[in-house]
Amino acid sequence: MKSNMAAMLAVLGLATLGLFANLGCTGTGADVYLEGVTIGSLTVEGKPLTGLPSQTVNVVLKVNAKQINVSTVGGQTNIKLNPSDAMVIISPTGTSFTGVKPDQVEIQWPSTEK
Repeated sequence: MKSNMAAMLAVLGLATLGLFANLGCTGTGADVYLEGVTIGSLTVEGKPLTGLPSQTVNVVLKVNAKQINVSTVGGQTNIKLNPSDAMVIISPTGTSFTGVKPDQVEIQWPSTEK
């Protein structure tokens, strides 16, 4: 239940961020930011992402989303990004992306500065 609540809060934050970013953009749309993603549970097009020097990263999807559709089915949250048709799937087993090209995924390490 705790992970489901965290996933829903992450989705709500992502949707809100996307809406605010979309309001300020002209033409191309907004990139999608996912913060605090655990590498061990991240897959892109069905392939696990490994070999990075940190366990927790921020992921930027440069898909220029103009519309974000969020649905929940059986403990799994699906985020569809239009017009690119990219999909972010958040489940108890991890986070995965489909419909995203490798050059559209940017990995950022959280800042340790305060």
